[in-house]
Amino acid sequence: MPRGFILAFHSHNIDGNTYESNDHVALDASLALLASMGIPVLRLADIVGALRGGAFARLPDRFAAVTLDDGSDYDWKAITHPVHGPQEPMGAIVRRHARTLLGIFSRRRACATSFVIASPEAREQITGPGKPYRISDDWWAEAQASGYFDIGCHGWNHVHPQVAEMRGSPELVEAFGNVRTPAEAERQVRQAARFIRGRAGGDAARLFAYPYGQVSDYLADEWLPAQDDVLAAFTTMDRPLEADADLWRLPRYVCGWHWKSRDDLRAIVSG
Repeated sequence: MPRGFILAFHSHNIDGNTYESNDHVALDASLALLASMGIPVLRLADIVGALRGGAFARLPDRFAAVTLDDGSDYDWKAITHPVHGPQEPMGAIVRRHARTLLGIFSRRRACATSFVIASPEAREQITGPGKPYRISDDWWAEAQASGYFDIGCHGWNHVHPQVAEMRGSPELVEAFGNVRTPAEAERQVRQAARFIRGRAGGDAARLFAYPYGQVSDYLADEWLPAQDDVLAAFTTMDRPLEADADLWRLPRYVCGWHWKSRDDLRAIVSG
């Protein structure tokens, strides 16, 4: 049976210009490695469609998918880092590799999914004046329409400690697993998804990534299976994706956490 390897990167992880210190370099080298191993990179939405439609067995024996978390402008915009210089956007890296990975029919098949934070106020407060990047939404529609990028949902405010509105819900700060009520679910998932679609288009925000990878059992077991705004949810559990995967607890490997080099990644996708 097929096995998938869902890979997560953070485009604002820039502390140098090596694989270990820069997720742009890591993504570039990782895509080259996958191509050299004959492992196709598929669109995450298509993988979810195969899971939901009982067609997982028709996927390649081994495949990968690329995801990005938090929606930093480095995902799509060419930005010069104040210390480490110009950075090729993640979208440009994916587009450059796409034809190698899937040939001339790569558009809409080999792409990345960027899980973005919905609330404009939260995004502004998370970055603040001291961060060398922004988390804007003015690129979402262009990215979604490009055929090489999908915009997913990473919650309303990432339950981030720097977000002012979290002062009213201290039990949720950096603890997304504590989301346990319909009102919290509506805000963090449905409200977030609909806001994102308003900026990125109707095809966006059909996939959800738990902030910090923290699964809310209430969401995964009760609320998400009963709604139709979102089709699947992703964790940071480090294991391959297989046919019997729980749609609301799908696994992902995180760059810099579960692997830190080409050899580490080779071992994962070979295993």
